[in-house]
Amino acid sequence: MLAKRFCGNDKEVTLKEHVDDMLKVFESLKIAFPFLPKTSNINDFWGLLRLAIIFHDLGKCTSGFQELMVCERKSYPFRHEWISCGVFLNMPLQEEQKILIANAILAHHKDFLELKKRYKQSEVAKKDFDNGEEINIKEDLFFENEFKSLNFNWIKLFLSNYGINFGSVESINPLPNLIKEWIKDEPNIDEQTKFKNIFLSATLSICDHNASAGINKIAILENSNFDFLKKFMPKTHQIKCWDSSEDVLLIAPTGSGKTESAIGWIKSQLQKEQSRVFYILPFTASINAMTTRMINNFESDELVGLLHGKAKFFIDEKYEKKDGQTLSDLIDTHKKINRPFKITTPYQVLKWAFGVKGFEKGLTELSNSCLVFDEIHIYDKEIFQRILFFLRWLQIHLKVKIFIMTATMPSFLQKMMAEILGIATTVRADDDLLKNLIRHKIKILEGNIEAQINFASQLLSEGKSLIVVCNTVAKAQEIYQKIEFEDKLLLHSRFNARDRTSKEQILYSNKKPKLLIGTQAIEVSLDIDYDAIITELAPLDSLLQRFGRVFRKRSFSENLPPNCYVANSIEKRFEKIYDKQILEKTFIELCAIDEQLLDESKIQSMLDMIYMPFEIDDNLNIAFSEMMDSLFPFKAYEENEEKFERQFDGVQVLPYRLVDEFKQNKVDRKYLDAEKLLIPVSSKFYKFLLGNGLAYFDDKNIVARLDYCQDRGLLIEIDKDSFFA
Repeated sequence: MLAKRFCGNDKEVTLKEHVDDMLKVFESLKIAFPFLPKTSNINDFWGLLRLAIIFHDLGKCTSGFQELMVCERKSYPFRHEWISCGVFLNMPLQEEQKILIANAILAHHKDFLELKKRYKQSEVAKKDFDNGEEINIKEDLFFENEFKSLNFNWIKLFLSNYGINFGSVESINPLPNLIKEWIKDEPNIDEQTKFKNIFLSATLSICDHNASAGINKIAILENSNFDFLKKFMPKTHQIKCWDSSEDVLLIAPTGSGKTESAIGWIKSQLQKEQSRVFYILPFTASINAMTTRMINNFESDELVGLLHGKAKFFIDEKYEKKDGQTLSDLIDTHKKINRPFKITTPYQVLKWAFGVKGFEKGLTELSNSCLVFDEIHIYDKEIFQRILFFLRWLQIHLKVKIFIMTATMPSFLQKMMAEILGIATTVRADDDLLKNLIRHKIKILEGNIEAQINFASQLLSEGKSLIVVCNTVAKAQEIYQKIEFEDKLLLHSRFNARDRTSKEQILYSNKKPKLLIGTQAIEVSLDIDYDAIITELAPLDSLLQRFGRVFRKRSFSENLPPNCYVANSIEKRFEKIYDKQILEKTFIELCAIDEQLLDESKIQSMLDMIYMPFEIDDNLNIAFSEMMDSLFPFKAYEENEEKFERQFDGVQVLPYRLVDEFKQNKVDRKYLDAEKLLIPVSSKFYKFLLGNGLAYFDDKNIVARLDYCQDRGLLIEIDKDSFFA
């Protein structure tokens, strides 16, 4: 019996081969996810999953499906999982176990509403047939007819291979009774039953999808993968993190080894019990850089997964394809559960809370996982709270372990997180380290950022490497043009993936540019080290992150001139990004240390003077809790997906000057090269384009009538040629 067939070539997979491949994944899953029986509250979890695997595709033994496999028919509209479930229901098991397995088998391809639709279609055909109407049985199928076409002798022999003795087989139609309660708007199903079904159905799908993709082993992180930590002489705060078996909040300056603190903590958790890791960062550049770093640390690109909106382009550049593996196959491995260390944005985790398609597998992978957040508070207030609510939910329901690290978090937020997430262990860099960590001397400059161009040129002429940070993309582009210097690079969010990847490669090469100009995209987690920085005024936490890219791994002598320069102008355009009162308070704090060394031990009190506490939004909390409570497996939450996309996903636009190149790539079937030309913009910016006649649709693509160049990215300047095309 064939399970899969690819007409036009000799490649085929028998049902037994497919099940055996799934059982290999199953054995690997038991090692990678040893906690699932306890987390799912199913005592014989592995036994039930094994049965689900063995029975899940037996519906493919119908004559109609086998005719499809050998290309004797073009289509087969009957769902094989429906038949498979009907066969399985003959197994003599406890009722609860039987229903759990039956649900998993039914749901391993389609949601229950889709199955209901197929069921109704077959029932109509059966009714017409019973009323004496002429029905083409091969086209208008119904359950009893298909069930009779099963090869029961083969099925019994097949099951005997796995130690299952099957007696007589009765035609038991699993629909609609099994799915009736699940498809209601508000199912009357208790929480424990819900999670049992989530875990069992998700793991069946994981085994099925991995085996179908030729992935028979789920990788895990071994103790030896962390040998690179032996090269470090750990600081006191790092040792405390490595020794902790609890959730941790780490407060330590930029460049003080927070990443190594987190990795050592992860190692300690995995020594107790194997689980998955999610390392969560805010910006694409920092995620890509961390991915490269961890591949080098682990000395393997098969352990590290990458998840963000533009990940496919980085994967294409960084990861090697195996023999016969396409880029699509490779990208799919990053989404699957087999890579144990995933580096991602918070949105890739938060999306499962909205019931995005595949959320059951997402929650299963998150169960008992180690979540590491760097600067969790830099998002806007609503997103920050949603992340907190979801983390608390994950702690309660999925027993996740949490490591949060920051250099710039106000005390009230530390307290808020500790209370909401129940974090009892707060680790701080010790006083001796803070006193000896002298890296930055501050100087306030008169005027706006344009007024500092001559000074920037002076620093560069002295041979210093320099970062210039602006608060907006447009201003960064303007400054890039005005500073006349050959070895320079501009980095911001409005480059297409092709040019962005190229810039990141240059930034991390041995020939990094002497002048780096950018926006807040270079603030967090970028492991770069420059001699000096000139920046527009921003909130203190943002400034501290920017300063962290200067003298990152060097000590600063008191007799040296300042290396962190802040333009004192507060411009109207800043208020679209930052709170004016916070900017004003930041300026007051900076004035107090003008032309002085930055004392790391006083940063916390400075932050606490600037940021006013806010209360948790109870209505947001209640709404989020209700959304989580309303998530049930076997359902599609299209409204929630749209809600998620509206809130967190941007829009991709194609600059007018790249339209011809885009279309030629499509003609040449260079689809990834075509996608690399698109630029992500916010929904707000997209509305601005539409409202001003600066965007139009061309073959489902949004074309922006804005100029673009490789050096500066998408420009606010209108591409005049586009209006005469």
